[in-house]
Parts: sequence; structure tokens; C-alpha cells
Amino acid sequence: MNDLGDRLREARARLGLTLETLSEHSGLSTGFLSQVERGLSTLSIVSLSAICRALDLPIAELFSASGPLDREAPRVTRSVEQLQIQIGDSPIAYRYLTGQLPDLPIRELLVAEFPPGFEQIDSTHEGRELGYVLEGRFTLLVNGESTELVRGDSYRIAASESHGYRTRPGESARILMAVTERFIELDRKGA
Repeated sequence: MNDLGDRLREARARLGLTLETLSEHSGLSTGFLSQVERGLSTLSIVSLSAICRALDLPIAELFSASGPLDREAPRVTRSVEQLQIQIGDSPIAYRYLTGQLPDLPIRELLVAEFPPGFEQIDSTHEGRELGYVLEGRFTLLVNGESTELVRGDSYRIAASESHGYRTRPGESARILMAVTERFIELDRKGA
């Protein structure tokens, strides 16, 4: 816990902020922030998120042994590379499927079920697309490059890039997808 407090104090000091200024920007009391920095108080993910927003600091950077992270998330994040966070004595654990995604409004969250032997190529649409492999495996095709993803892997693409999906004969896949622009406008009148 104290290591997290030390990292937050260092980030605040790098920006030249006082506890009072951080309090104003985060909405958390000066006393609480002081206790956090000294390792005397446990944070919730909501409080940590407020502090990180005020410091313009990706949460993942606090838990990285190597220091500052590349703010651009990779296209594919293997399950073993996903950041897992458990704060203090909290029983809740978080798994980040991607790096920080600033200014990325999610419009739809859906599960895509790809049947065995399926292939879709050269698809484009507006916005960005993020996916997490729930079951099975599939090949993600982006601008002529193919990457096989298995259960637990995640990806993100600019949906305007030529992309597609392929499953092997006899193997299906279920993908949790988040998109920033609607695929289909649903008319819910009378439903």
C-alpha cells in the first residue's frame, strides 16, 4: 500500500501540485490524500481513478515496475500481458483488457458469435472496435496482417481499417465487442 502512496506523491511532485490543488481537482479531501500518500488509508478504485484523472496519470502506470507506460495501447493484448489490479486489502480484483483509452465513448457492447469455418474480410465502419475473446479462438485480419487470438486475449482497432475475422473449421468463437459507433440502428418502437 505504501508503494502506491509513494508513487502518487512522486507523480504529484513532478507536476508541482500541492495536496490542496490535488484535492480541488480530484474532489477528495486534503487529509484523505495525505493519508493515502503516507500509506495510512486504503483507496477504492473510484478514489484512485479520481486521483489519476487529476494527475493525468494512467492507473496502469502506478502498477508498472518499469515506470511510465506508452500511452498508446497495443492492437492486441495477450491475456498474460493484461494488467491485474487489487488495491490494498480489497477483495475486488480488476483486469484491464487494454491500456488507457482516453476520449473513447463506447456506444455498443455486444457479444459476437462466430460459427465454425466463418470468414469475413475487408469490413470497415466508423469509429473504433475493441474485442475480448470469451470462448474459442479466431484470427483477426487487419490491413492484410493476421493475428490468432485465443480465450482471454483482447484487441482494439480503428474500424476504418480494413479488417475481418476468421474461425477454423470445427471451431467457433464468442467475442465481447465494444464499438464507438453503432453497427445497426435498432427501432425499439412497439417492442
